[in-house]
Amino acid sequence: MTLNVTNNLNKIQTFKGSAPAGLSSLNAAYLNRMGGQNSAVQSAPAQYTPQAQIPAAQNTMQHNVSSPQTLPAPVMQPNGAISNPMPAYMPGVGAVPSGYFMPGDNNHGSEDRIIKKTPLTGARIMADKIAKDIFVYAPKGMQGSKNSNFYEYLSLGIVPYITGSAMMIATSVAAKKFFNPNDAKASGMMGKGVAMGVILYAAMKWAASKVMNKGTELITGVDMDMPYKKVINELPENGREKVVTEFHKVFESVDFPRWDLINKEGEENGNRYEFYDKIAKDKLGCDGPLNAPDQVVQPLIKQALTKAMAARSIASFLWAGVGVAIAAQKPFAEEFLNFGRNAGVLNALKHLPKNFAEVFVKSAKQLWKGSSAKSAIVGKGLVLAAAATTVLGLLNVKRGYKVDKKQSETKIDYKKDYVEN
Repeated sequence: MTLNVTNNLNKIQTFKGSAPAGLSSLNAAYLNRMGGQNSAVQSAPAQYTPQAQIPAAQNTMQHNVSSPQTLPAPVMQPNGAISNPMPAYMPGVGAVPSGYFMPGDNNHGSEDRIIKKTPLTGARIMADKIAKDIFVYAPKGMQGSKNSNFYEYLSLGIVPYITGSAMMIATSVAAKKFFNPNDAKASGMMGKGVAMGVILYAAMKWAASKVMNKGTELITGVDMDMPYKKVINELPENGREKVVTEFHKVFESVDFPRWDLINKEGEENGNRYEFYDKIAKDKLGCDGPLNAPDQVVQPLIKQALTKAMAARSIASFLWAGVGVAIAAQKPFAEEFLNFGRNAGVLNALKHLPKNFAEVFVKSAKQLWKGSSAKSAIVGKGLVLAAAATTVLGLLNVKRGYKVDKKQSETKIDYKKDYVEN
């Protein structure tokens, strides 16, 4: 692998004496050392040979390297990409991580890629976001960092959910010690009920979203949760450059899905249109490969995603409301919240899943039946509205998701004159 710094140096107008503003400390050190030898560098660009000794600097250099260095070979993928970019060598500076070079013709393998999904992929991505929200994104935003972006702003939206829920629970239990025994007990029960409502709100909203996503995948063959890892080279800040990663979804934007990543994955498997061919065969009923599968399937995917996302937004919040309503029923307040009080922690944890399932079913039945005629109407209406939105939303996704297999007939009227202005 050859590291050519000629193109980078051509971008600099003047570099003698002092380094140009905006460069990292490593680039500045390199340019200062090489200030008087521009022609020498352009005529003999630096070479980096894996598993080979790097010779000392030539006499044309102002400073000699004290000792040769050996750099290990990078790990090459079958498609030619470098999965583990190694440090490169710069005369007068030494071994430098590739992420600190000015962007040139070779990005050393740093690129976005689709990651393989596992049962814990979603949980790991969420944990990564929450940790970065607290320790990275929030501090960057408060400091006015020029590298803060819209993704970080949206990711921070989970913080108000967590802090708001905690404050809502605290308002019911914080002043409990000032109440008489009966009021203190009622306040504690209310606080536990609010906590359970928060938990079921999030759980039911998440479950409804997953149901919509899975139903859409079964109908269209499109996984709305397909994740990819985005690599970002941040702007120089405080004299340093940094490479960071973000987790996104390939279809998180209807207008701009990451078709390039899908095509790239297909190319690695030997067929650029593998994704579209599979959908055309399995979901659209095409007998053979299409001439231009991407041009045929992509508009259908966008149409289906628009419908699915709208239905998912409505259905998920309706099911979240059902979760809060279930948490407000008596079985949760009287049975589950007092479960294990006298049974011990280990024994309570052992029987927790079974107890939760039993209380959840009882509470759902009570919500459906209601304690009165009016409450029964409200409970049934809420559950039916959530279920209907889910079913009708998936049916709407299915509607129009097809290819017109009938050959179009083109007719030309030769009696009409052709006029060119």
